Amino acid sequence: MKARKALIGYNPVNSRIITARFNAAPFNITVLHAYAPTSACSDEDIEAFYNILEDTLDKIHKKDVLIITGDWNAKVGSENTDWKKVMGRYGYGDRNERGERLLEFATTHSLYICNTKFEQKPQRKWTWASPDGVHKNMIDLILIQQRWKSSVISCRTFQSADICSDHSLVLCNIRLRLKKMYNKPHLNTTIDVTQLKDDTIRRCYNIKLAGNIERIQPADNLSEHARKIESAIKEAAGTAIPAKRIAKKPWISEETLKIAEEKRKLKEVKDASNVKMQEYKDLCKKVKKAARKDKESWIQKQCEEVEKGLEIGNTRQAYSLIKMLRRKFTPRINVQGVS
Repeated sequence: MKARKALIGYNPVNSRIITARFNAAPFNITVLHAYAPTSACSDEDIEAFYNILEDTLDKIHKKDVLIITGDWNAKVGSENTDWKKVMGRYGYGDRNERGERLLEFATTHSLYICNTKFEQKPQRKWTWASPDGVHKNMIDLILIQQRWKSSVISCRTFQSADICSDHSLVLCNIRLRLKKMYNKPHLNTTIDVTQLKDDTIRRCYNIKLAGNIERIQPADNLSEHARKIESAIKEAAGTAIPAKRIAKKPWISEETLKIAEEKRKLKEVKDASNVKMQEYKDLCKKVKKAARKDKESWIQKQCEEVEKGLEIGNTRQAYSLIKMLRRKFTPRINVQGVS
């Protein structure tokens, strides 16, 4: 009933392929069900099927969670040495040519075969059995985009389900694991009071502060009056003094942060052209080079502060800086213990 209410629409592509799209948050879900040609069909029929399948995938919304189910009439086997991105170690039986074709399709479209992810008993793997029960194969497979592979928590066959078919019921449980969503990007900022050395900024701050102080109404007690003055000062500073980003690394300069911000904005641009890609790569190199230069300058400055502290007898500050530098820049040790 929930699925029926969430259904946005469906599309019977042909007698072998159908898609259904469901409303969900934060991503909609598209389920594609396929019935591949049997082994009695020609290779031309197989290629025609996959061509239509790929055309159908091209029309699916790129942001949707894509789940592909179906009777593939293909055996992918259990050996995954050359196919680790598209299948796990727990397949079933041997692989045939149709299985090879399915793995190629999964590789092209970054899909993962859920049936092969979990170790379980053989009867929970095979999905079809011949009438005499001698031949058993895993040909009913569920595929999902590789980005959602970690969201698959189980996938198994239920032989006891009475569905009036020589195929068995395959059930896959998926629990989407999403990153925490923020309405606005959270940036750590601080009020850089050193900017008050600038005449224009200081003048603007003084005018704003004077106006805030004039608007303060008499308070019932001293604590309340002090809180209002504090609020007036912070509000004036926040308005008049440009905010400064707090770098996660103390040596990162404001100039480097600006370059990093340019790089981030360029990455968000939905343009896969070679020019944009090259521009993005150039900015990546520029950020690394600038950060390395910032770090060297910062270390040099700290060393000068240590020397200055020792010269004037401020050993406490000097050794505090030395301790901080040793903590931040501990040399790596290899297996033999030689740095």
